[in-house]
Amino acid sequence: MSDYIFLLQSRLNRDQLEVLVQVQRAADLAQLHLFLAGGAIRDLMGHFPIRDLDFCLEGPALKLVRQLDQRLFTVLSADEHRQSAELLFGGTVTLEISMCRKEHHTKTGGHPGITRATIQDDLLRRDFTVNAIALSLNRASRGLMLDPTNGLADIERKELRAVHNYGFFDDPARLLRLVRLRARLKYSLEQRTETQYASAREAGVEEYITPPARLLELRLLAAEPDAAEAVKALNTAGLLQVVEPHLPKKLDLPALARLDKNRRLVEAAGQRVDSFAPFLYCLTKKLSSAEKTNLRTRTGMRTAEAAGWRDLESRAKSLQKLLVSKQAAQNSRLYRLLQSQDPAVALFLLAFSPLQPVRDKVKTYFTQLEPVARGILDQEVETATGVKRELPKFAAAREAYLAARLDKKAK
Repeated sequence: MSDYIFLLQSRLNRDQLEVLVQVQRAADLAQLHLFLAGGAIRDLMGHFPIRDLDFCLEGPALKLVRQLDQRLFTVLSADEHRQSAELLFGGTVTLEISMCRKEHHTKTGGHPGITRATIQDDLLRRDFTVNAIALSLNRASRGLMLDPTNGLADIERKELRAVHNYGFFDDPARLLRLVRLRARLKYSLEQRTETQYASAREAGVEEYITPPARLLELRLLAAEPDAAEAVKALNTAGLLQVVEPHLPKKLDLPALARLDKNRRLVEAAGQRVDSFAPFLYCLTKKLSSAEKTNLRTRTGMRTAEAAGWRDLESRAKSLQKLLVSKQAAQNSRLYRLLQSQDPAVALFLLAFSPLQPVRDKVKTYFTQLEPVARGILDQEVETATGVKRELPKFAAAREAYLAARLDKKAK
């Protein structure tokens, strides 16, 4: 086994390792060349926590996605043009599967032409050298590290370096990405990249960032481990107004920091929550109704997605009423109640509910009840109840066993 494979396996948690096994097995069956690339390798080699897994395939990625076990994987989004998909595994691991591609830019901020390519081509079209590294997961070359732009040396130097001289002009959203990554990694800018960044800002290319790119960057910003710090960095750089011109003077950084703190508590317990709606609520808390509408327009946000953010406070009040009722009196009832709710609403209450008992119940759910439920295996239920998993009554037996476990003092 390669040292890199051993290092990777030692750094992934149980669910991430299962994702690795499942995707490798599907790629082997489809006879497609598979690589782990981008942020996962950067974080592996830079000694950062590995949050998301980015897989690249030399072939039709969406075809492989359809071959994965749909009982285990949920498709969050899919892009036919780029042949990429974002997935969620078991409610805890996010991953992307994409086709290796070349991108051909004809104008600043325009949609690039896409063609299928090799992994080497794919790495050479990326934004920064630290993101242009891949690890082969193929049987013949398993563990081979591919680093055509010398990104490993830049990780060693803790330095961000652009892959292309005109990368910020081809894709102006890379300006936002650079500031966000710098805030998270605490890396310095390579001198030539700093000059390229300054030239792009002087030319005002940030005005060419498209609405879909603004929305994507907002999503990535919300997923940052310390989103408040990243927002602050973008504001200092004068780039936050790209999202909405009035944001810089109406920030509520303490609210964002409070949300970050509670999101990290939930993630430490092993659960990933899509915090986009609570993040937007905190980010736009002081904006007027007209300014919030302008943000929607500038990002091309769909009505349903905007509703999740704009209705968050009212949904939280409704859930809060249930949490102080008899419906949440026992652990098993509390678990069933919150299992049926949007986790983002529960996270919002954990951070901002004015009622201490409500915050305590949500904390108990995320840090005790949900981990206990997730850790119960079918074999354990069979042994305890004597009901085989293939029998129709197994589901009821599992529910009864789970309730009994939850109503004991959770460990």
